[in-house]
Amino acid sequence: MAREFDFSLLKKQTVNYQQIEVTIHKAYKSVEASRKVLGTDTDSSFILAYEAMLKATLALMLSRGYRPRTALGHHKTLVDFSSFVLGEKFEGITAAYDSMRAKRNKVVYDIALVSEDEASQATILAGQYVKQDRRRQSAAQTPVVILFAAIRF
Repeated sequence: MAREFDFSLLKKQTVNYQQIEVTIHKAYKSVEASRKVLGTDTDSSFILAYEAMLKATLALMLSRGYRPRTALGHHKTLVDFSSFVLGEKFEGITAAYDSMRAKRNKVVYDIALVSEDEASQATILAGQYVKQDRRRQSAAQTPVVILFAAIRF
């Protein structure tokens, strides 16, 4: 995916560790909410899992001193940023994340539905992504290490 990244889509910001911690906490809450509604509302579960990954990626971006500009396509900017930071080694994972973004858009803005299996896989993926992102935030300024298999949506 993103071998290059357009930093004009971002704005510089002073690193604020409290903001990063709150953002990661919100990501955890989204994962938990995704798990809770999984058996009753697969669309909401999927969207919450995706939002958890967005929040974890935002925390990563904030830790680098950036935030996305408020503009159409800022979700894609976050996904592309994760691909740029994680690199080729995690191309399958960031491709799954981008597929979740596209699926979420269809669910929200079109008539697509999410199967129970898709929602379950998204919840697992998001839980692992957020967990690894939190480890990264407490470590040195190295890329996030995500230890899970890519899931296609």
